[in-house]
Amino acid sequence: MPAPTEADVRHLLRRTEFVDRPERVAALLATASIADAVDDVLAVESSPPSVGFAASSNWERGVELVNHWFDRMTHDSPRPFQERMALFWHGHFCSDLGKVGSAVLMREQIDLWRRSGLGNLRSLARTMSTQVAMIRYLDNNDNRASSPNQNFARELMELFLLGVGNYNEADVEASTAAWTGHTDQWNDEDSPYRWRADWHDFSTKQYLGRDINVGGDGRDHGPETIDVVLGNGIVPNDATNVANRGRPTREVAAEYLSRKLWTWFATDTPPPSSALVAMRDALVGSDFEIGPWVRAMLTHDAFYSSEVKTGLVRAPAEFAVALMHATGKRAGEANFSWLAGSMGQRLLYPPNVSGWRPNGYWVNASAMEGRARLVQHFAWTSSRTYWQSGGTGVISLARGQLTNQQVTARVGGLPVLSNEDFVRLLEEYTGIELTAASRAEVVRYAESATVWERNDALVLILLAPEMHVA
Repeated sequence: MPAPTEADVRHLLRRTEFVDRPERVAALLATASIADAVDDVLAVESSPPSVGFAASSNWERGVELVNHWFDRMTHDSPRPFQERMALFWHGHFCSDLGKVGSAVLMREQIDLWRRSGLGNLRSLARTMSTQVAMIRYLDNNDNRASSPNQNFARELMELFLLGVGNYNEADVEASTAAWTGHTDQWNDEDSPYRWRADWHDFSTKQYLGRDINVGGDGRDHGPETIDVVLGNGIVPNDATNVANRGRPTREVAAEYLSRKLWTWFATDTPPPSSALVAMRDALVGSDFEIGPWVRAMLTHDAFYSSEVKTGLVRAPAEFAVALMHATGKRAGEANFSWLAGSMGQRLLYPPNVSGWRPNGYWVNASAMEGRARLVQHFAWTSSRTYWQSGGTGVISLARGQLTNQQVTARVGGLPVLSNEDFVRLLEEYTGIELTAASRAEVVRYAESATVWERNDALVLILLAPEMHVA
């Protein structure tokens, strides 16, 4: 493999570490190949720190959890890819704080994605399945032999592992029976999981062509369904997806998950067959290790095509990270969680069990208005002292400050700091590289603005098209 180009490195970092930080660009340009650069990105912390709650209410604790996570994404992690993968899993195996009812349980789930999101998929899914956040979110706490609740068993196949049409209703019923007895107890937040053998259906079932619920105390019958999907299961001959009938479920699952990964990190058009095969084979061949699977995507030539490089809109959470990075603000200082919903993505509150959709989903009038409001909020946060008396106030950004006096000073009716230099300094201090067309528009605004409006050029830079593209 040839040495990585700067364009490829910046693309890789924007897709994996949210932004192309200069120090990371320099580090990856020093590697011998894209494969080595990808390995550097994948060298994440083994035990990322969790958040300790100071608040007592669930809502306030939820804000603390999200703020901690945003700070990790932006400032506190030397390899933020594990936080980016956690964000992916949060939209895949998702739960909702409103229904779960406990920020402590949501922290446990988010920490699982952060800690093990690049580990083994089978282990990740098995752990997720018996965390009380998921048990509550998909109603498995109401799943008992005498009154089956199919929600979790169905979504485990349809959305989480296998995809629509690759199973039949008998498989749903068998999996539902296997998951009976995994429940919770509301009066014990420290140890809320509860196994109830008296609720469990111990009868042997046929599931994706294999016998399950055979022997034992019943606790492992549910997680065994994950082993079947990712192991020796077979898509039934009456599955509605005709193309996959009779295929090993592990291959079908690997393809389904690879398409999902591609749409969140590359673009929402289907991956080329060569990329899909490489990702599928890496996942199956490593016995569902996530690292080799992700590596297969990030090292594939198709990932660096012009279509992919220009084919993904930043999700709102990623956009917020870019704003935090440009302005140098921490999440608690910016205090922007109340604005997240207007952009269409509020962490801990996915719209439904299918999570958020990528890319074009974020481009609509209401979502873009929400982004504009967030930018105005960050610009205001960066300029809190700007209008203080004496002209000593500043616009404080990640890499420097502009004083009120610098921005407003004029001689003979002309600004002392030229419009071109003013915009150049805003670019330098935010680390945002505008295209020539965008820069010309911001300069044009600065030329037409009054002395009292000139500082609003920052808003235009933070809203520039370059900021919305991942």
